[in-house]
Amino acid sequence: MRRFCPSLTDLQAFEVAARHGSFTRAAQELSVTQGAVSKQVKQLEQFVGVELFLRLRQGLVLTEAGRAYLSKVQSGLGQLEAATLELISHQGRGGMLRLTSMPTFGARWLIPRLTSFMRMRPDIHIEFMPHRQGYDFSTPELDAAVRFGQGVWPGSGADYIVGRDVVPVGSPRIFTRPCTRPEDLLAHPLMHHTSALEGWHDWFTQAGCDTRRARDGARFDQYGLLSQAAAAGFGIALIPRCLIEDELRDGKLAAAIDISLPARQGYYLCYPEQKASLPTLQAFRHWLLELSLASEPRLAAPKHVTVDIGP
Repeated sequence: MRRFCPSLTDLQAFEVAARHGSFTRAAQELSVTQGAVSKQVKQLEQFVGVELFLRLRQGLVLTEAGRAYLSKVQSGLGQLEAATLELISHQGRGGMLRLTSMPTFGARWLIPRLTSFMRMRPDIHIEFMPHRQGYDFSTPELDAAVRFGQGVWPGSGADYIVGRDVVPVGSPRIFTRPCTRPEDLLAHPLMHHTSALEGWHDWFTQAGCDTRRARDGARFDQYGLLSQAAAAGFGIALIPRCLIEDELRDGKLAAAIDISLPARQGYYLCYPEQKASLPTLQAFRHWLLELSLASEPRLAAPKHVTVDIGP
């Protein structure tokens, strides 16, 4: 479908004329005649059906509509210029990958491993965008996002990374007696992540235990906070092993019981379907999936999920 958009030449003439407040000075910058710039701006006004300038004796003055339009035109032209310069500088190889990540996962798992990708593909530069943009693929700059869930997001490809290998943990100080049965964990306060409130219920169900107390206890909106609370002795928490490897190794946290029961949620690399073939994304995705298999070989088998957004 053809895009409803004025010509790039007319938009450039409008932007330069607005900056200078003069068709004459705009013509000098663009290396064309003053009449050509005036004609191009008039064509743009006819296209949008709105007067963009007041043509006064002392020069050009933007109308209110023109001022609002100018900011969007400058942003769009800036993006086109940046994309073109990036393509020229990389000659179709490498480039920029714009990514968002869940904060705790990014800090504790992804960033420490990212140097291996940078050594393998020094031509690809990763820009971490604000986490709040991670669920909005309508933002054209965003190429991919690390999300936490069950792997189903409409209109998005989703590849499982890690996180379904969860461990019930707490401070070693609170385990005065070892927990030998799953129900022994109920002697301690349970703590929850707000995005995985069914975690304990699922865990006790798989373990064949009473689940009536599975939803009781304090709640935290980040695994970083949850692991800190567990280390401080607030109670026990179900946390993805990939996020607490250092704490388990250093003895700040201890596994409450030696039982491996996979969670239904984990971390996924998600991307808009229209960007699935993006070379920078494909290179990052390939590296990340190899890392995933090495990290959780038993849990990483079901990899790719794509959901049709429908008509």
